[in-house]
Amino acid sequence: MSFKAKTILLLILLSLVPYVVTMTFLGNAYRNDVENRLMEDMGHQLAITIDRLDQSLQALQNDIEFIASLDIMNDVLTGDLDRRIVNLLLLKKDDLALDGDFDVVDASGLVVASTALDSIGSRINGEPFMQVPLFSTFNDDNIGTLRVRYEMSNLTRYFANDDNFRYALLVDGERYPAQMQSADALSVSGVIGLRPEIGIIFEQNRDFAFAVLDSFTRSFLIALTIGTLIISAIAFLAASYILRPILLLSSTARSIYKTHDYSQRVRVDRSDEIGNLASAFNAMIQGMQDLIARLKEEGENRLKLAQEKNRAEMLQTLSNKLSKYLSPQIYESIFSGERDVKLGSSRKKLTIFFSDIVNFTGTTDQMESEDLTALLNQYLREMTDIALRYGATVDKYIGDAIMIFFGDPHSRGVEEDALLCVEMSLSMQRRVRELHREWRAAGYTKPFVIRVGIHTGYCTVGNFGTESRMDYTIVGSAVNLASRIESTAEPGTVYISEDTYLLVREKFASLPVSKVTPKGISQPVQLYKVLMDEAAERVKTLSQDGFQLQYQPELLTAESREQLRLVLEKITRESSS
Repeated sequence: MSFKAKTILLLILLSLVPYVVTMTFLGNAYRNDVENRLMEDMGHQLAITIDRLDQSLQALQNDIEFIASLDIMNDVLTGDLDRRIVNLLLLKKDDLALDGDFDVVDASGLVVASTALDSIGSRINGEPFMQVPLFSTFNDDNIGTLRVRYEMSNLTRYFANDDNFRYALLVDGERYPAQMQSADALSVSGVIGLRPEIGIIFEQNRDFAFAVLDSFTRSFLIALTIGTLIISAIAFLAASYILRPILLLSSTARSIYKTHDYSQRVRVDRSDEIGNLASAFNAMIQGMQDLIARLKEEGENRLKLAQEKNRAEMLQTLSNKLSKYLSPQIYESIFSGERDVKLGSSRKKLTIFFSDIVNFTGTTDQMESEDLTALLNQYLREMTDIALRYGATVDKYIGDAIMIFFGDPHSRGVEEDALLCVEMSLSMQRRVRELHREWRAAGYTKPFVIRVGIHTGYCTVGNFGTESRMDYTIVGSAVNLASRIESTAEPGTVYISEDTYLLVREKFASLPVSKVTPKGISQPVQLYKVLMDEAAERVKTLSQDGFQLQYQPELLTAESREQLRLVLEKITRESSS
C-alpha cells in the first residue's frame, strides 16, 4: 500500500472513530435525558394534581369545621330539631357539588339530621371519610359529630384522562377507576397529603411517550451516515495536500526575513521528518515572538504598577482623610460594602445621648480664641474616645454640644444599648472631673462642667439630604425629648427618661426628679437623675414582693420620717380591709 493510501486511511480512521464514539455517546445521553425528563414531568404533573386534591379536601375540612361552629348546632343538644340544619347541609352539599352526604350524629350515635333524609333516626354504621366533633356554645360539652360520607368521584373529577394519560386512585389495594388497556405503561405514584391512606397513580402509554425517541433514532442514523461520508471526503482532500508544508516552510521563512512579522506560522499536517522540521521552525518563531511580547509586556506592567501604586497611595490618603468626618462604624460599613451610600431610612429603637457645657459662653468669654480652640478640642477628643470605647455612634458636634446614639448601625439589644449609654455618660462625667485638675494646673480658672440627657425611643435613622450631599443622622420626637432632658439636667449630672430608667434601674441607682412636658407630648415625662459612684453608695434599697424603696439615711428628716410612717399605716389599713 502506498504512503498516500496509508495516509488517507489513517486520516479517515482518526477522524471517524472519535466522531462515531462521540455521536453514539450523545445519542445515548439524549435518550437517557428524554427518559429522565419524561419521568420528571410526570412527577410534576402528579404533584400538581395531588396539590389540587389536597386543596379540595382542605376546603371541605374548613367548611365542615365552620358548620360545626355555628350556633344552630345547639339544636342537637336541645332536641329542638327542624329543617334548618338539614337545609344548611343541603345548601353546603350543593355549593360544593359534593357526591356524598352530610350526617349530624348525636352523642348516642343516632343520626338526627342528614342530607340523606331516609337516614334520619337510624344509627350510623361504618367509618366516615371526614368528621368534626360538635361542641355546645352553652357549656363547651361535646354534643355529637358532623360526619361526611365521601365518594371517590369527588377526587376523580380532577383527573384529565385520555387514551395516553390516565390517573387512578389506590384505595385499600384496589384501583379506581380501572387499569389502562396497555400493560406496558410508564407510571409514577404518590399519596394525598391530607389522606395518606389514599394513593394516586399517574400512567402514560409507553409507545406514545417514546414516539419522539423512535423519530430521534432514525434521524440519528441518517446524521451518522451523512457525517461519515463528509468526514471521509475531507480526509481524502487533506491527504492530497500532504506535501504542501515543504513549500509553505520555504515561503514563510522568506516572508519573515523580509517583513520581520513573527506572527506567521507554517501549518503542520504531518508527523514525519518534514513535519518535525516545520514544528521546530514554528517553535523557534514562537519563542522569538514570545520574547518580544514578554519584553513589551514587562515594560507595560512596570508602568502600570507605578501608576497603581500612586493611585493606591492617593486612595489610602483620601480614605484616611474621609474617616475623620465619619463615625467609625459608618466608615467601616461603607468601605466594607455593607452599607450603600444612598438616601434611605428605617425605624429603630435607639438610646439617644445629648451633652453640652454648662454656661459655655460665660466660661469662655474671657479666653483667647487659641486657648478656647485647644481646650474645646481636648474636651471633644476625650469625650469622643470614651464614646467609641463603648461602641457608640457619634452623630454630630453642635458647638460645645455632642449628640450620640446607640443601636445603629450595630446593636447589642435595646437594654444593653441603654446600659452602655448610661455607663458611658458616667465615665464622661468622671473624666471631666479628672480634667478639672489638669485645666486648673494649666491656668484655666473656670473649667468646663457638663450635663447629660438620655432617652430611649423609636427614631428614624438613615441618610438624609440629596444625592449630592447627604448626612447620616436620626430624627424624631425621641431625639427632641433627649435634647429637652439634657437642657433640664443640673450641671455635672446625668438625667434619663423613664423609658431609659426602666431598662437600667437594676444596675444604676437613680432618684426621681422633675417632670417635663415636651412639645408634641400631652403627658409629662418623669425624669431620673443617675447617681454617681459616691452618691449611689449612700442610697439604700429595700425590695420585696410588691414594693421597692430607695432612701438616703443621712438626708431623712423628722418630717420625711413622719410622712413615711403615715404612708405605711395607710398601706396596712388598705391591706387589712
